[in-house]
Amino acid sequence: MAGQEHIHIISAGDDFPSTYAASLRDYPGITRTCVFSDSTLYLKHADPGIENARFAVRNAISAAKTTSTSVGIPFSNEVVSAPAYVSVRDALTRIHREHPGACYTFDLTGGSKALCMALLALAPWVNGRVRAAFDGKIPQAVPLPGQSPVGMLINPNYQTILALLIRHGRNEKKTTAPVPVSRQYLYDQLWPLYVMVRAKKDPPVATYKKGRKAADELTQSTFSWFMTALEDAGLAEAVGPDGNRKEKFYRITEKGEMAFRFGSDPATGTLVKTVLETI
Repeated sequence: MAGQEHIHIISAGDDFPSTYAASLRDYPGITRTCVFSDSTLYLKHADPGIENARFAVRNAISAAKTTSTSVGIPFSNEVVSAPAYVSVRDALTRIHREHPGACYTFDLTGGSKALCMALLALAPWVNGRVRAAFDGKIPQAVPLPGQSPVGMLINPNYQTILALLIRHGRNEKKTTAPVPVSRQYLYDQLWPLYVMVRAKKDPPVATYKKGRKAADELTQSTFSWFMTALEDAGLAEAVGPDGNRKEKFYRITEKGEMAFRFGSDPATGTLVKTVLETI
């Protein structure tokens, strides 16, 4: 799209020079290049053959940076360390936040399997188009299923709820699952931050007595609507702690945290901005 920033992401490997040349040819609208390279490329290896191959890739990245800069395309090298998924996720989250509204293309023809798999798994969260050579020599487009659920986060209330689940669901014992947060606590915290957003599928606006404005208040039914939508989208899940059958608890899912990372706007509020900066 004319005027839209176009970020091209490449995984660096043995064929990096030809891959980057093809990228510039096939994507004339690139406005920024981000190379993702394995940290092992910058480690010395006792095997001369492996060391020479790593040295060639490092030189190719340096040469590509010079070429890119000469034609006015900003260039960065994101060095990925193990675990690759976490490292790539954090880097792509940062890039996405720094360049809102950009479109993305991915070329995964080089680099380690872990690096390429991480980029492939995360590409849908930025609606990226992907191509890879696989076992052949010619890169081919990789069809990706559906769109990510970040679209529903246009409603700022979903962003706030997910932020609350992340902030108050921090697990001090460092076990796998986040700590469940009670429904009442979520409601009480969202109430002063609630933003009235009307849409065709929103629940009907309730009416209050005693002079309160319904449009300015968060009703229990509206809150239930929000939580059901988050559950249906797989962004949050209801859980019931042992010994408490009356109160409902929720915790964020991995999909929910990913949606928050890529779909939330720091301008939504202080809470959202603070949580984005700490994950």
